[in-house]
Amino acid sequence: MTFLKEYVIVSGASGFIGKHLLEALKKSGISVVAITRDVIKNNSNALANVRWCSWDNIELLVEELSIDSALIGII
Repeated sequence: MTFLKEYVIVSGASGFIGKHLLEALKKSGISVVAITRDVIKNNSNALANVRWCSWDNIELLVEELSIDSALIGII
């Protein structure tokens, strides 16, 4: 059986709550994709191993992480 690596996607990752959430998730060893408006600004202050994504490139993230399959049955 093959397992895909799981990620937690955090939108608003550069905000007050988002930053604290990123820290808590990383301390727990969870892989995180952080979505923000300004990747360059936030990536310079980033935690190690947090992948930053811009809202402008969200389509690429959706394709790569197979978000569509994760949402099956939600609606």
